[in-house]
Amino acid sequence: MLKARFRGIRTRILVIALVPSLLLICIGVGTSVYLFNDARHAEGFARTLDTHLTPTRELVLAVQQERLLSVSQLAGAVVDPGALVAARMRFDAALNSLAAAEAEFQRVGGSAMGNVVAAFEELKTRLPELRSAIDAGRLPVADAYDFYCRLLDGMDEGSATIGQFAPDAATGSELTRNLGLLHVVESMSRASALTAAAVRPQGLPPNLSAEYRNLVSYYHVEIARLATELDAANAQRVADVTASLAWQQVSAMENAIVEVRPASAPQLPMSVAQWRAAADEVNQQLVTLWVGHAKQSQRHAADAGARHGRDSLLAASVVSTVAVLAFLLSLWLANQLIGRLKRLRSETLAVAEVRLPETMRRLTEGVRIDPKTEAAQLDFGTDEIGQVAQAFNRAHGAAVAVAVTEANTREGVRAVFSNIAHRSQIVVHRQLEILDAAERRQEDPALLETLFQLDHLATRGRRNAENLIILGGGRPGRQWRRPVALRDLVRGAIAETVQYTRVYTNAGLPSVFVNGAVVADLIHLLAELVDNATAFSPPQSRVDVSGNLIGTGVVVMISDQGMGMSDSELERANEMLSDPPDFSVATLSADARLGLFVVARLGILHGISVRLTESDYGGVRADVVIPTAVLAAENAAIAPPTAVQPW
Repeated sequence: MLKARFRGIRTRILVIALVPSLLLICIGVGTSVYLFNDARHAEGFARTLDTHLTPTRELVLAVQQERLLSVSQLAGAVVDPGALVAARMRFDAALNSLAAAEAEFQRVGGSAMGNVVAAFEELKTRLPELRSAIDAGRLPVADAYDFYCRLLDGMDEGSATIGQFAPDAATGSELTRNLGLLHVVESMSRASALTAAAVRPQGLPPNLSAEYRNLVSYYHVEIARLATELDAANAQRVADVTASLAWQQVSAMENAIVEVRPASAPQLPMSVAQWRAAADEVNQQLVTLWVGHAKQSQRHAADAGARHGRDSLLAASVVSTVAVLAFLLSLWLANQLIGRLKRLRSETLAVAEVRLPETMRRLTEGVRIDPKTEAAQLDFGTDEIGQVAQAFNRAHGAAVAVAVTEANTREGVRAVFSNIAHRSQIVVHRQLEILDAAERRQEDPALLETLFQLDHLATRGRRNAENLIILGGGRPGRQWRRPVALRDLVRGAIAETVQYTRVYTNAGLPSVFVNGAVVADLIHLLAELVDNATAFSPPQSRVDVSGNLIGTGVVVMISDQGMGMSDSELERANEMLSDPPDFSVATLSADARLGLFVVARLGILHGISVRLTESDYGGVRADVVIPTAVLAAENAAIAPPTAVQPW
């Protein structure tokens, strides 16, 4: 059932028209969802940066402070125990504040950020043990320095991972420069921690000396490079930092330590306290520069998120509007096309089922028809549907033209039949007049018998001529003005048959009279049936004619004792008797029993029904029902009975 429905032209047109529109709507919805998610990601990214900027800054400063004090204590410098405890408490508080941010970082950074957080958590578990070793003085300076550096390396790696998920390239570039500033801050802080160990008499071990030189070189070069990439305001802040006295003092101390020879104490350009104050000032300036640029990056990410949101809303609106308009346009065009096809179907059906049969009926009635004016005039434009309509117009016009030609031919054949029949009828009438005169003058029984036979043959010839007139659509010339008794009418019909001697009539024929206008046709009808009964039964058998009154009139029954007809033959014959086909050469050639065809035409003309059934003797019985309408009105014998008697 579904497959049959899918084969319909309406379904196919709708599929062809609406599937691309539906796909466009799906693409529009998908694009809108993608843009909306992208905007949400940008907004969430900006919120993440804003929410966790302060915990991150606090953690970096706490680690740097605890690293500096821990390395100084292990290097033998006098460190205030209260300051170290405060630094550790600050570090622990920063860790607790950042713990809430780890899940958010993992949501933004995915699995890569998860690995960073896992490594950071592992270092945190070792922190209590490391602090105990620092307090006991059992931990080498290099190990303490490396541990705290690894903590901040995790922060650095996490920042780099987060930067990879920036919503746009501009925000990613800002985060990359911000990460560079963080590297400068951390490198300067590491150098400061190593400076606290380098000022002792034994100096730094070789591996840390190389680390120190690399750190000092890196952050000096990196801050100079960043000054060329940052905006004007931040570049000016970098210039102010590098031109400050504190920067110069820190640089002088670092140069003194870098230039010291192995196994010799450095010649310090200033006291450790002066250096410490200058280093703290430079570190604070760099942290301020880093935090300020981070806030600027966050604002840029927030602006990008808002811009993405507006763009997403606009794009979703435009795409959705275009998709809906395309869908509605496709639906409208499809309905227009379907409507035209429906109208074409209804109009062509009207032409085929109403106009064409009406034209055929008028042609049958002999009305003159012009094929050009009767041709269909379907107008559906000049496109493919219009071309189909024009093709139907031409086909209908050709059919009408053929029908007109056939009607003209049929009328011509009927005219020929009528002409021949009338001429034959005139000859037969003249022949019957001569035979009648000869019969009256002749007294010789043998010759009189011969004349009687000739008279019956002439009568049969007259009936054949009348058959041709009936086939041609005309009426026989014989007419009666007064009603005729049914008994006399039946005798007249029997008298027109060649083998009239084999026909026996029932003495109990009803005493009814038939209207004069129907007498000639009814005699002709009964004569054809009697003639068929004698022709299709054995020569020695008899044909019985009887009649009875019935509720609707009178029935005359003609029974023979012949071979009969098969059920299929009876069915075909009765179908023709009830609904005779139109006269044509094809009709005549299809069935040679022209007598039944003439009987059917006469019966339809006067409302007389004829039906063939099997007789009591195995032959055929013809039941002729003569309706009350054709009986004489003054005949009281045909009044309907007061009650219907059972069989």
